[in-house]
Amino acid sequence: MSFTHAHQAAMAQQRNRGRCLHHDNGARCDAIISAHSIQKGGQLNLIAEQGHVYRLTADLTTLRSTGGKVQLKKAGINKVSTFRGMCKDHDNKLFAPIDDSPLKFDHEQIALYAYRSICREYFVKENAARSLEAMINHPDVPQASRQLLLDSTQGQNSGFQHLQRHKLIYDAALSEQSFADFRFLVFWSSSPCAIQASGLLFPDYDFLGRQLQDLGPETEALDLLTFFTAPTDHGWAYVLAWHQSSDQTCQWVRDSLQEGICQGRKLEDMLLRLSLACENHAIRISWWDKLTPSAQHAGLTALSVGTDPNVGIPSDYLASGCEGLADWIFDSVQDGAGN
Repeated sequence: MSFTHAHQAAMAQQRNRGRCLHHDNGARCDAIISAHSIQKGGQLNLIAEQGHVYRLTADLTTLRSTGGKVQLKKAGINKVSTFRGMCKDHDNKLFAPIDDSPLKFDHEQIALYAYRSICREYFVKENAARSLEAMINHPDVPQASRQLLLDSTQGQNSGFQHLQRHKLIYDAALSEQSFADFRFLVFWSSSPCAIQASGLLFPDYDFLGRQLQDLGPETEALDLLTFFTAPTDHGWAYVLAWHQSSDQTCQWVRDSLQEGICQGRKLEDMLLRLSLACENHAIRISWWDKLTPSAQHAGLTALSVGTDPNVGIPSDYLASGCEGLADWIFDSVQDGAGN
């Protein structure tokens, strides 16, 4: 079996290895399901056309065939954003407040959306780390690629360790129902939506291109920011959310967003860049297809951030690019972030 096929097989094996990531999981968690990290009934249905959306395709085969360039691929909403990281019982009970009700200015709902983002990323990062470790000693790995695999494994393991720490923080907060420990900004919109997303990042640069955290392996603890879209009674919302333990860096992100608006930057542009920097999103097909070739090129450039381990993250990836692409507007904002 070739290296490429072996890598794909290893990734598929990990994706299919279901486990329940609920904070109170146990031996009874045996009915593992393919849970949606972006709601099918609420969020995906807002943008689906004939049951389909665009999603990012950045697998090894695609990157090799396109010279390292990511692509968008049409996909049915039954398969978008799913991960085998929850049992049926825990998924139904834990996420009922967000699956059964539109988003309101509610700390519990915000905490649950953020926790779902954490669980999905935990599942993906753990799979990636294990797959890379399995491939390092594969006999068909070219010698020139072995060091790249070693470097990638080190990076994945480092990121996963930081994520493990935050997963424990979120586990404890939800177990104790400490929903007031979550901070957030909610941007409300009644306009048509083109993107739905659920993601997170360790903020390295803010919306003005200033460095916030060093993501190098020597850093012992990193602050974490989650972001997601959600259906509301009168449209949809874009939310930035974090646990109070990540207050310092996330408040800087919040402040830079406000500074950017004061400088004349468009909120819609800034949040679009953040959405495209996350690989877990779904895009309205007609919106993307109507973009000019230059606009699509700008979008694909934003989508490519972080996909090539040989290319560093540009400091301005949240500060510039994709200006004017978003055709939606935000009507109001509510601040649950405190000071």
